[in-house]
Amino acid sequence: MSDKKKEKMFLDITMDSCPITFVKTKIALEKLKVGQSLEVHINAGEALEGLPESLKELGFKITKKKKLTDSSFILNIIHLNQGTLV
Repeated sequence: MSDKKKEKMFLDITMDSCPITFVKTKIALEKLKVGQSLEVHINAGEALEGLPESLKELGFKITKKKKLTDSSFILNIIHLNQGTLV
């Protein structure tokens, strides 16, 4: 039996640049329910630096940041509250 609340979504934005990285991440996050997580593959640089603060303002938290290569990372983002995204 699958617990949908624990399911993880995946998003690869390594081929995109800012601000498209944030837009695609926000769209994916809109589909999450409280407690669900999104794993984002993202390149180092402007997008990676700006994303954490933007997500915090929207009620999300980065629970894990893992370096894949010198230029790419995996972020695990969890939905904390039931507020709507602006």
